[in-house]
Amino acid sequence: MNNKTKNFRWLMLAIVAFFIFVVLQVPAAWLIAKFYKNGQFLHNVSGNVWQGSADWQKGNLRGSLNWQLRPLELLLLRLAADVDVHSGNTKLSGTASYSMNKTIYMRDMQGQFAPETLKKVADWQWPSNPIQFKDMQFKYKKTQGFNHADGNLLWSGGELLYTFAQRQERMNVPVLSAKLTDESGQLVIDVRDNREQRMMNIKLDPDLMIDVQLTQRMLLNVPSYDGNAGLDTYVISTRQPLMGAMN
Repeated sequence: MNNKTKNFRWLMLAIVAFFIFVVLQVPAAWLIAKFYKNGQFLHNVSGNVWQGSADWQKGNLRGSLNWQLRPLELLLLRLAADVDVHSGNTKLSGTASYSMNKTIYMRDMQGQFAPETLKKVADWQWPSNPIQFKDMQFKYKKTQGFNHADGNLLWSGGELLYTFAQRQERMNVPVLSAKLTDESGQLVIDVRDNREQRMMNIKLDPDLMIDVQLTQRMLLNVPSYDGNAGLDTYVISTRQPLMGAMN
């Protein structure tokens, strides 16, 4: 390799590095206004592409978002950032990536869902214990669904008050744990008690429709329930859009 070739390669590398540096300094507010047409989701955007913050709102949920870009992943043709999402006492942190082939990859996700956030999803009186989760990850592409899912959830439970058939019911929720997996393009959350007995099954399909199934064993924690199915039988099933559940 002659000196001219070496000099040309170093020049190209310097130009690319300079271009990346310039892009990282672009104000985030300008970039979002330019390319993100549905600007109602994000407000009070500050900082730049490299790192910044914003307030967000989705239906009844609102909170703040902070990010710091991982520039080396641009060389892999994907946009990635370390993110922190807050909504009251609900918090989520981890790494979010978006690749050129329209694949979303979430990894190293840690945090908790607080009772006040859960109440905005379902207007019930939730136990005071948050739902904890750790080491969560998954890949999602609309045409393929979910894969490479992993992670764990833990909920200490407590007394849950909710409305059913126009009357208030009470459930004594036991300690629950769950494992995150994937199956045929669906994100699966298998919920069990501290004796590893099946309590609930949650599935999210590629079209972001969420299916929730409760077993007979889970419903026996409702004092007024008098069903007599097998303990592992799914007695109640619901299906709705994930975004609809959050509005």
